[in-house]
Amino acid sequence: MSVILFCLCVVIKPVAFAADNDHHNVESEKERSTQSDRYVEVRQILISGNKVTRSRVILNELIVKQGEKLLVNRLGRAIKRSRENLLNTSLFNFVSISYGLRQDETVVFHVRVEERWYWWVFPIFEHADRNFSAFLDNGNWSRVNYGIYIKKDNFRGRNEVLKFRIRHGYSTQFSLYYHSPEYRRKTGWGFAINFNAYNQLPYITASNRPVDLKLFDGVIQYLYKTEVFYSFRADLSQRHWLTLGYNQYHVKDTVVTLNPQYLTPGNDRLRYMELSYQYKYDTRDSKVYPLKGNLVTVKLAKTGFGLWDADLNDFSVSAQLHKHFKFSNRWNWGTMFKGQVSTSKELPYVIKRGIGYNGFINGYELYVLDGTKSALYQNKLLFTLIEPRIKHLDFVPLSQFAKLHYAFYLKVFGDVGYVYQSHQLASNTMVNSWQYGYGIGVDLVTFYDKVVSFNYATNKFGQHGFFVHLNLVL
Repeated sequence: MSVILFCLCVVIKPVAFAADNDHHNVESEKERSTQSDRYVEVRQILISGNKVTRSRVILNELIVKQGEKLLVNRLGRAIKRSRENLLNTSLFNFVSISYGLRQDETVVFHVRVEERWYWWVFPIFEHADRNFSAFLDNGNWSRVNYGIYIKKDNFRGRNEVLKFRIRHGYSTQFSLYYHSPEYRRKTGWGFAINFNAYNQLPYITASNRPVDLKLFDGVIQYLYKTEVFYSFRADLSQRHWLTLGYNQYHVKDTVVTLNPQYLTPGNDRLRYMELSYQYKYDTRDSKVYPLKGNLVTVKLAKTGFGLWDADLNDFSVSAQLHKHFKFSNRWNWGTMFKGQVSTSKELPYVIKRGIGYNGFINGYELYVLDGTKSALYQNKLLFTLIEPRIKHLDFVPLSQFAKLHYAFYLKVFGDVGYVYQSHQLASNTMVNSWQYGYGIGVDLVTFYDKVVSFNYATNKFGQHGFFVHLNLVL
């Protein structure tokens, strides 16, 4: 969590656009409805407001293409989906798409965008816990990172991302990341390089919580990770990723003594390759806070090829299914299932995951459930307290920050989860049994893709409390 939370994301309804006012009149809504079975040809797509972004990046996100024919009664739907696609690129604060029907059976579209701020250079001050509530609970300020973060979004106007990070504190990190999703239109590529050094780390899970070990005389763990990836965009909703990575861990003998299973049995070093394939199908109206649409992801990963450590040889399958739909103008429902299965009965503690890391059961924010197989099912019912609004900040000189977008949602939620582990400490009573949590909360969705959740949750054991999350999306 960065102390500086810059954000902007807005909703603008399309308005009618008249092309050649003196010669071609825009048809009225009544005329359109009576001739809704007519086909019109897309004569032209006009784009404005893109001072940095290349036009082809915008055209790639549109449902409509120049020269194709469309049913008149499908134009509104095409505009809505095209606009959602453009906002989901996180390149623009505002997007509006309008069109003008001409008497020669053609249509002209006008896409207006307002670009975001793309250069980010700011100090890092963040907690190193699994979530903000866990950080508040332990109150350990040594688990804080600080440094500098440099990021260039929309690099060269091609929706490329370039990131550089140096940080110190709980962990020392150097990282470099590059991603080009627009290489040759449908294909993309990228790479990531990470070096981390830790003077404290969780070395085991006991009583359902990670137990930290800290050394005062040096580094307790070194971690080097690098990966290259290739992506293919089959259409506007489907994407494929192929990733090849190399990972190397080196820990102090103290860690191995306290937990011989931290890496492979009895070893203080671990090196392995990982090859993964991921498929993603996404029709959500917003990747930040979806209210309608579906998301399906499937990932296959082969970890360890016997090149360095024969004790690590695992194949895993993970999948996610998200579904969001609207009951009425203010009521929405969201549901999510996430599951993972590994072929290994045991995995090194440092890479073993379950629930409590990238996903958790509400009411269990302070706990982790480690295992080789896991399932998580979440549901939430949303009521729109304050519909998306725009606040103009006239005192802000930069146009990219002069408009504040915000919305509030009331929710009730219920989660169920299960983690399987063949060998576990007796004190870790939450694994190998069903767990559940439920509660009520309020979500604030604001600019630059930020979501702040204020939840009150209760778990299976009657434990309850108030929890705060940043960018928690079901």
